[in-house]
Amino acid sequence: MVRRVSRYLIPACAGFVVVLLCLFVRVSDPAPLENARERFFDFYQRIDPPTIGTDVPVRIVDIDDRSLAALGQWPWPRDQLGEMLSALHAAGAAVVAFDMTFPEPDRSSPQRVLDDLDIPAEVRRQLNAALANSGDNDEAFAQAIAAGPTVLGLTPSSNPSDFSPSAGLATLGPPPLAALLNASGVLDNVPVLQQAADGLGGIHVSLFDDDAVVRRIPAFIAIGDNLLPSLFAEALRVAQGEQSIILRTNPSSNNPDIGIPEIARIGAFDVPLTPTGAYRVLYGQLDPALTISAVDVFQSAGTPGDLSSRVDGTIVLVGTSAPGLFDLRASPLGSFIPGVTIHAQALVGVLTGAGLARPDWAVGLEIVAIALVGCLALALALFAPPALGAFITAVVIGLVGYGSVWAFSNPQMLIDASAPAVTAILTFVAVTVPRLLLTERQQRFIRNAFTFYLAEPVLARLERDPDALSLRGERRVLTVLFMDVRGFTARSESMAPTNAVDLLNALLDPLSEAVLAEEGTIDKFMGDGMMAFWNAPLDQPDHAERAIRAGKAMVAVVDDTNKRLQLDPPLSIGVGLNTGDAFVGNMGSKRRFAYSAIGDTVNLAARVEGLTSMTGAPLLITEATRAHAQQDGEGPANEQALVFAGEHKVKGRQKAVRVYRMFDEALDA
Repeated sequence: MVRRVSRYLIPACAGFVVVLLCLFVRVSDPAPLENARERFFDFYQRIDPPTIGTDVPVRIVDIDDRSLAALGQWPWPRDQLGEMLSALHAAGAAVVAFDMTFPEPDRSSPQRVLDDLDIPAEVRRQLNAALANSGDNDEAFAQAIAAGPTVLGLTPSSNPSDFSPSAGLATLGPPPLAALLNASGVLDNVPVLQQAADGLGGIHVSLFDDDAVVRRIPAFIAIGDNLLPSLFAEALRVAQGEQSIILRTNPSSNNPDIGIPEIARIGAFDVPLTPTGAYRVLYGQLDPALTISAVDVFQSAGTPGDLSSRVDGTIVLVGTSAPGLFDLRASPLGSFIPGVTIHAQALVGVLTGAGLARPDWAVGLEIVAIALVGCLALALALFAPPALGAFITAVVIGLVGYGSVWAFSNPQMLIDASAPAVTAILTFVAVTVPRLLLTERQQRFIRNAFTFYLAEPVLARLERDPDALSLRGERRVLTVLFMDVRGFTARSESMAPTNAVDLLNALLDPLSEAVLAEEGTIDKFMGDGMMAFWNAPLDQPDHAERAIRAGKAMVAVVDDTNKRLQLDPPLSIGVGLNTGDAFVGNMGSKRRFAYSAIGDTVNLAARVEGLTSMTGAPLLITEATRAHAQQDGEGPANEQALVFAGEHKVKGRQKAVRVYRMFDEALDA
């Protein structure tokens, strides 16, 4: 019982500890685990990213290397930007949003260039007069901004500043300021530009994760007591002509006065938000036709027909992909993309309803999955064969993974299957390794302890099922065999010692094989004698049958040995069998012990073997052995095979013992 408990208790404890550790790590959710989970979700996005075609009303005007080569290095004069903006408005853009800020006046305006020149006062006066009607680049750009729906970018800053949002914000629920990302102020555009714009949006694509991959855009961040919407959110508002945004929040479980963002309602569209007010982007492959080089916009300024076919009724985002302008970001698809493209991807997700969601209950579901899958793996590793347990565990992991993939592909929800899968693997290994080590040690002990005493089939059964073995003392019904070579001591006195040992070994070897052939347990050799028994350590319902067959085979072995060695006088043996209760187990000292049997049944078997010399029969069995053999229902123990050999008094017993001998055709005919 103790061995059985230790066999299962140690692996079970190891697996249980692993499950608890996995649950603790998931609940505490350290940064490395969160990053690993996000990479797992990135893998889903890379499997089959959707293709974003020209049917979505989003376009990108790209200040790319080609545009810089044609129009000069950045920054361009703002009157030129005004021309580009006017061309886009003329082509029917629903809104033009700039993924950039203009915090300083344009230094390329003629008057500002003149102010920076170190020239004589008279020359300066004359040039001022000549440039009086030249205009200001910022003014020209501001006029273009005011002429059509335009959104300018703002950059959150750690420097405190005043900020007034261009749109109203209605909150349904507790105020969310404490739950959002926050900044002390913003980096404004020059006033003349900012006042002309219809909307102001943050151009930030904050890096939430340590690996610098942009997976979420903060749709709103807190600036003091106000909220700054992201550029994509503000562009969506202005494109619909909305004056306000509705933000729905839920009370925080820790503080009901703090609102946790849930959904932002922008005109006709709902933007699902994370608890920090961010929007998760489902990235896709943009059709190249969605992107227009800035130089192509300038070239179509006089003939807007072709441009109108591309941008009419769309939200146009102006940004840059030129590497030298340092606006490239890492995406979950494994590539670097311009920041303006991230805003475009977010807009596409909102407009098509294809954004990713991580529901509030996902964490609870993952924790439950870890517990269930971990316990299942523990049970399989503990009670199932290793190969079958590993197969079923793999199937369960596959089903969990399939469920996660289905959730991503259909409702576009992010459910982490990696944590339950890792838990199942670690738990299975944690249980299987000590179980295999304990089993190997047990099998090694069994083989070392019984390899010289048991038949190979019995030893194999013990190795397959160690629980069938009890090495502690136990009471069993045994059939016990004693064998002795008659007259060997007298014969050996006339022989050289080595010859006597060789002869004895030549006889005992086939006699032992006769016992082992019937899967008997050899207890010991006693000089020229042997003790063996059946029905231990494994159950053998036909133990009496087996013992009788072994005794007959031993008699036949002696006859064969006499003929083979031509011994004169011939050898003879006596075999006695008895069946009954006995105590069997490991017996001896701490330093030396043997697996043996003791009890009255054993003593009587030895006495019956002594009767063989008196009766002249080589094999005698007791009434108890004969009765057990008849109960077994096999042929060798029937009345024709055994003959009553009388009742005999034996030492230590008052009542005579009834014994039977083998049927001898010459004597019993």
